[in-house]
Amino acid sequence: MAHSNSGVSKGQGIRLFSWPGAGIFVCALAVGSALVWVGAAPRILLTGVIGALGAGALLVYPEVALALYVVVGDVKGDDRVAALLPVDWTLAFGAVLLAGIVMNFLRRKPLLPLPGVYLVFVPLVALMAASLLYTPAFGAGLEKLARFLTVTAIVIVAPFSVLGTPEAMKRFLAGFGAAAFAICAWSLAGLGGDARLVTPTDNTIGLGHIAAAAFLLIWLACVPRWPFPRRICAYLLLAVPALALVGSGSRGSVVACGIVILLSTFFDRRLWFDLACLAAVGVALSPFLNIPNAAVEYLVRPGGSRSLSAMLSFRSDLLAHGWALLQQHPLVGAGLAGFRYSSPNPVVYKWPHDIFLEIACELGIPAALIAVAIFASALREALRQLRDRSAPHLLLSQFAAALLVTGVINTLNTGDINSDRATWLFVSLVFVVRALRFHSAESRPGLLPVAGTSPA
Repeated sequence: MAHSNSGVSKGQGIRLFSWPGAGIFVCALAVGSALVWVGAAPRILLTGVIGALGAGALLVYPEVALALYVVVGDVKGDDRVAALLPVDWTLAFGAVLLAGIVMNFLRRKPLLPLPGVYLVFVPLVALMAASLLYTPAFGAGLEKLARFLTVTAIVIVAPFSVLGTPEAMKRFLAGFGAAAFAICAWSLAGLGGDARLVTPTDNTIGLGHIAAAAFLLIWLACVPRWPFPRRICAYLLLAVPALALVGSGSRGSVVACGIVILLSTFFDRRLWFDLACLAAVGVALSPFLNIPNAAVEYLVRPGGSRSLSAMLSFRSDLLAHGWALLQQHPLVGAGLAGFRYSSPNPVVYKWPHDIFLEIACELGIPAALIAVAIFASALREALRQLRDRSAPHLLLSQFAAALLVTGVINTLNTGDINSDRATWLFVSLVFVVRALRFHSAESRPGLLPVAGTSPA
């Protein structure tokens, strides 16, 4: 009499153990243990699950982690945001970004070569380290050097590790633009108040930087490429960062954004019509927008100033102190962090609000020339890319050039070498796009790369 084997093949037998079953058992045990552990606070479990899923997504797409790493400093100052993690948000995103870089390496994702000009970072860091021998505040100088080698260096080097394809670059820009747009939208809750608009970290200047970048990304991505009916939607999107920009009262960011917009009209004359429409609508609606008077007064103050010192306000004293230090120590500077601790008021005189003057007065004129060489090389490369309209990814070059211009102007009126990380990132983006354009041109038959475009 034949026996049925119930679907089990001969010699196979019945499996009492399988890896899928073991995985289900372990997951069920973990979830059950977590439910018992959180007890009456299921919100903790939900937050942990969402955080784990978000971290996993950022590991797969580290370019998005890089975008968030740049703007997280303008969000983490909110107590509600800070309470979500037991560690600093910048450190958390930095750790995820580094892990994502390692995963990209293990997955054999394409890596882009560093530009040759970045070799000058070596003597710059050497000068920083040497200045610790004579700085008036060794502890503060050591911390500043450590931050530059870690927190700041990530945005300088990481783009070449995580933006190895045009698709990754586009995801980065989309993530950065979305985060910047969200911060701008959050700030609009302050319309109608007495104070200038701020980021969740209560930063007016930071909001200006973010709003300018968001405005330019939308302006370059949507307005020149959409037909007129759809451009009306782009105008509505532009209204959010425009209101945040003006409401922040950040003069440097307004100037930077205006310069890039005017330059963009020379590349596409059709943008003059859109610019005129936006200006007309803005002037007509300005009485109803409830922009804080403090922001408007701060923006128009230079027009009523009788002297440069009055126009610069407190920045005039900071620049004067930095210039005095540079005259006293022209070759080696006052030492890293020496600007603050050589001043009569270290609480107020934190930095000179000009990165080039900061480097010059703390590290000497040779170090300042190194910084100038880095930025000048990036500006020259951006201009060369904009002239070469036959190479692929021209839009990416326009994005990178626009962000670089805003970053360079920001270096002249705010921040220090570690606080304005976005500026260093924008420098790297120009060279990243150069490598992407070179490799794309090399892979397309009949399209030869232009001389001098080698990414090496």
